[in-house]
Amino acid sequence: MIDLKEILLNSNYKKETEELINIANLAYKHWETYWTGFNSTYMCEEILKDFENLNDFKFFIYGGFSSSQRSRIACFRGDNIPEEDALKSNFPAKGIKIIGNFLFDNATQDDFRSLLVENGVNKIKVGDIWTIGDRGAQGIIDNSDIKHLDKKIFYLRDVKVKINVVDIDELQIPSGRSKKLVNTVEASTRLDAIASAGFRVSRTKIIERIENGMLRLNGSKVNKPTINLKIGDKLELENKGFIEILNLEITKRERWKVKLLRK
Repeated sequence: MIDLKEILLNSNYKKETEELINIANLAYKHWETYWTGFNSTYMCEEILKDFENLNDFKFFIYGGFSSSQRSRIACFRGDNIPEEDALKSNFPAKGIKIIGNFLFDNATQDDFRSLLVENGVNKIKVGDIWTIGDRGAQGIIDNSDIKHLDKKIFYLRDVKVKINVVDIDELQIPSGRSKKLVNTVEASTRLDAIASAGFRVSRTKIIERIENGMLRLNGSKVNKPTINLKIGDKLELENKGFIEILNLEITKRERWKVKLLRK
């Protein structure tokens, strides 16, 4: 069995790492594949760095499609490795279609995600959510405890929506988010300034999200927008992806040229 205390000691994702340790122990004991809940794909990749030297276990990251921003980690014994196609075909999730007329009342991914959580879906059971123009949204959701959603009517603000549970291959899968270099000039290296520029979110909204614990700096949640950043720092904003600071350079006018990698 895995030494829980040893792996958790230096982890920036203690809750998620503990979950993975628990399912790894189950996989080892029962010779079966077990999956974690949904977390950001970046977080999944970071968590697995602590497990690289464990030859008794193997892992697989998947979120329902190749470019998913939220994924689950599958764990199985190193001497009982399933085929990748089998892992994907047996992925424990379904697709959902949230159908409504949002022509005069725009809704975001966060709005649709909140709708699911407010109606009894645990946050870690919700994968990617993406909007379909003004007609609603689609997404990926854990396949357990979702009967209360299928073909039911709900309200998102004043808009009536119907949720249909479908197979993932019935969804309109969004195009993948490609890596992008972002160059900007800022008055300071403060967290709120750089995060606002990198994620293309207004300064007011980014400060609100920081204070609500929705942003991670190098894996740890932060709630102070005044933190000064440095080269190599990585930011993760819930539902918005990740940015890495590639370079910071002071100009003659004492402003900061910032180079970011967004993915």
